[in-house]
Amino acid sequence: MPGSQVYRYILREVLGPTLLCLLIFTMVLLMGRLVKLVDLIINKGVSPSDIMVLFATLLPSFLTISLPLAFLMGIMIGLGRMSADSETVALKSAGIGLARISIPVFALALIFALLTGMAGLWAKPWGYRAFKAKSFEITKQKATIGFQPRIFMNQFDNLVVYANEIDEHADQMHNLFIVEKKPEATSWVFADTGNIMTDEQNETVTIRLHDGVIHRQKTDSVDNYQLIHFRNYDVQPNISSAVNTVRTGRQRPKELPTGKLWTSIDQAKNPARAQALKAELHQRLCSPLAPLLFALFGLPFSMQSHRSGRSGGFVMGLIIYLCYYFLLSAADTLTVEAAVSPWLSFWALHAALFIIGIYLLRQSALEKPNLLAIWVDQTLDTIKKRTQKDADR
Repeated sequence: MPGSQVYRYILREVLGPTLLCLLIFTMVLLMGRLVKLVDLIINKGVSPSDIMVLFATLLPSFLTISLPLAFLMGIMIGLGRMSADSETVALKSAGIGLARISIPVFALALIFALLTGMAGLWAKPWGYRAFKAKSFEITKQKATIGFQPRIFMNQFDNLVVYANEIDEHADQMHNLFIVEKKPEATSWVFADTGNIMTDEQNETVTIRLHDGVIHRQKTDSVDNYQLIHFRNYDVQPNISSAVNTVRTGRQRPKELPTGKLWTSIDQAKNPARAQALKAELHQRLCSPLAPLLFALFGLPFSMQSHRSGRSGGFVMGLIIYLCYYFLLSAADTLTVEAAVSPWLSFWALHAALFIIGIYLLRQSALEKPNLLAIWVDQTLDTIKKRTQKDADR
């Protein structure tokens, strides 16, 4: 078989399960948000088109996870299948060793590194900003969704609103009655007029009432009753929880564009803020290295003969993935909490992992056994045999 045909065959074997895993992992990650988003449609009156936009803005934040993981599983499943069917043995007998087998895998790793880098450096922060902006847009819409005259409106978590008349052109309500529920007291508010105000910077919605009276009953005492006359009174609906909107005028590090994130480090006056910015920046810069590392670790582990069956390669892939992201999370914690230099926490970690990966790949090329893979195979094989014995009983 000519070399180009071998490369195309290996690419198909790896790319097929990679794309399938990418779809599955992305959908699984999105399902975690599905319940809350469906609740917005059913109970909050948000349109399905707005929910689809929220889904689209959430997608980039998941790609930095699903792209490297899917590529790793593609290697473990594709090459593991070839190893289980002795196809890699046949290739080695034909003079095609691990060095040539790894060429299409590393070519694919470069493509996924580029995609992961684009997702981490550009798409992910854009997605956070777009999600935040769309969430507040829904918040503003929610303040008037279902508002109708002479109807009790209870779409807010802590308010029941009644307006005798609604002037949509002037954006004003007349003859209002509001029941405001708080842990410390319940208030019955009567006002002549009121209008809805939004603050985009602080991401708040306020119902400003004019010329009215408040009847307030304290929760802790039946005798503690207040009667308050007001000229202006502000009521803030509790609607931020429905759309997960962060009420802060300052952007979080993960929402900042990469260029602005870089310049914000020198401008940060708070040392803790500066460390958080550094951790986010270096985590983004390191994100393209994940597919390359997974290629280094995936090749020797997938080429190992698995006595436990094809499931052994999948389990080994999960172990590699979990170990990597545990170390990455530890590096982030050390940078933010312990003020460790990101060059030591992030880059030294990746340098050490690259050295270990190259060593394991060389050992595999020299046909030396992979002790960790053998141990995992033996453990899975033992579990499989015990499960079969219990089933036979």
